[in-house]
Amino acid sequence: MLRGIGAAVAAAVVVLVILGAPAVLRLFSGGGQAPFADAVDGRAVYDPAGALPPGIEEVLETQIDAIEARSGAEVVVYVRVEPAATDESNLADAQALIDAWGIGRAGFDDGFVILVSFDDDRFEHGVLSTYAGGGFRAVYLGVEAQAELRDAIIIPAIRQGALDGGLVEALVAVDAAVTPEATGRLEAYRILNAMVGIPGSILALLLTLGLVYSAWRRYGDDPDLVDSPSVLMAGPPAGMTPPLATVVRDGRATRHSLNTILVDLAGQGLIAFRNLDQVGRVKSDDDPDPLVDPAIEVRPIDRAGGPRLGKPQQEALATIRSSASDGELTRESLWSLNGALEPVKDRLEREAVRLGWLTQRPTPVITRWVVAGIAEVLGGAGLAWLGYSLPMSGLTLLGAALAVGGIGTVALGNAMSQRTPKGAYVDAMLKAFRRTLRKTMEQARNIGEVIAQPEVRRLADTPDKAVVWGIALGLDREVATVLERGLEDARARGATDGAYYPAWLGSSSPSSSFAGASATGAGMSGLFSGGGTPDIGGMFGALGSVGSSPPSSSSGSGGGFGGGSSSGGGGGSSSF
Repeated sequence: MLRGIGAAVAAAVVVLVILGAPAVLRLFSGGGQAPFADAVDGRAVYDPAGALPPGIEEVLETQIDAIEARSGAEVVVYVRVEPAATDESNLADAQALIDAWGIGRAGFDDGFVILVSFDDDRFEHGVLSTYAGGGFRAVYLGVEAQAELRDAIIIPAIRQGALDGGLVEALVAVDAAVTPEATGRLEAYRILNAMVGIPGSILALLLTLGLVYSAWRRYGDDPDLVDSPSVLMAGPPAGMTPPLATVVRDGRATRHSLNTILVDLAGQGLIAFRNLDQVGRVKSDDDPDPLVDPAIEVRPIDRAGGPRLGKPQQEALATIRSSASDGELTRESLWSLNGALEPVKDRLEREAVRLGWLTQRPTPVITRWVVAGIAEVLGGAGLAWLGYSLPMSGLTLLGAALAVGGIGTVALGNAMSQRTPKGAYVDAMLKAFRRTLRKTMEQARNIGEVIAQPEVRRLADTPDKAVVWGIALGLDREVATVLERGLEDARARGATDGAYYPAWLGSSSPSSSFAGASATGAGMSGLFSGGGTPDIGGMFGALGSVGSSPPSSSSGSGGGFGGGSSSGGGGGSSSF
């Protein structure tokens, strides 16, 4: 229930953010920063440079007034001396002038600026820029038409010393472009833009988030069960294993589940890692080196007295054995292990459903909704790009809303695993056991003190089981710390009694004999002779990379551009 309320609140916040986005963009667009004085009411032509002859300003004003009276569009001509102006800076100033003065009608964006910047008071060289608001550019003068206005009309006149004549002719061309038909299109465009923008965006948000929320209520909303430190694990439920615990806690089988299966098999003496601390260092194009390359040793099974395995572990072990050669997984066989073990995740989820902990297999449902969310994000991005290119702000807003809805769909789609009441109670017990195990490991000096606690012994009555359960419950750091404390204490005593190290982790360090140490700590004479303690935490971290192909030694290098592009814009500049 709380998660549902949170989702609804988040959706409302998103709506407010999106609807306020245009104002935010306008605030940070740089408007008002260009060096222009305040606008004067009723005036459209400004000549602080003094480049226009007497009387021409009135002529230009008359032309602009006629355009505005017929269409509502607003045009400004500004002539100045600006020695530092470049094509880019002058165009930015023209855009800033529209924003600062609010040229054009709100909702129509039908403003147009002609900005002439001379190098000096000889009025021979400089930069000419034109910039049109979105509506003006869409129906009256596009970028190409503006370029023709600059290069074919105004600049030739400037070169002949007749700026006034060039501006008069340019406004004649603008007047011809502002036709009643084009103005009618702008009116229709404005209505369509408004309908697509605000109502369309709200509807897109409601549909995308509403659909995924209703699906989450059916497939992902767990039964109400308040977790509390008072919830204890009186005894492990039947069928509980470390890999299944990851499925219940995470809501589905993940890469963590497969890692836990590998560690569980290793802890039961069925496999052993070798050179685990080299994972992440060996590259795919390195020459094979059995002494350094990570590997997995497959050990024989004692059919009579061997451990009893659940079906997922049996399937995983069978896959590992079929991939092994001479009892080992090395190089390419090891690197393809993750892909080979993918079906085991399906087996884990089916087992959780069979035990009555999940209502259904979560991965297919999650995958469908995540794919739908990604499609919504991509569709929204496409609409936003199209709206920016046209331009059509309403379409851009609709695209942004659809993309945000897609992000919400992906987020809720990843929470589509619904636990049954029994599964919710198992999850609460696992949380309680995790709290107990974590607190015990934080206070203990060695792993022996951990398993001495009665609450811990319910699931982990041996050091190996304590390590496996710690990894399954996401306590890698705590497990590594308590192991290292125990080893360091033994080093300080100069003795090996009670020192435990899970030898199945493996180590390639030549300065330490840990790789051959007994997992129980027995017969560990000379354990500290090399003076080195293996990086247990680092090897736990490497577990997530076991089974994946490493990068080559040349990956990540290179140069060049990243494939970006520039789009949009409402005008251009021309030097003369």
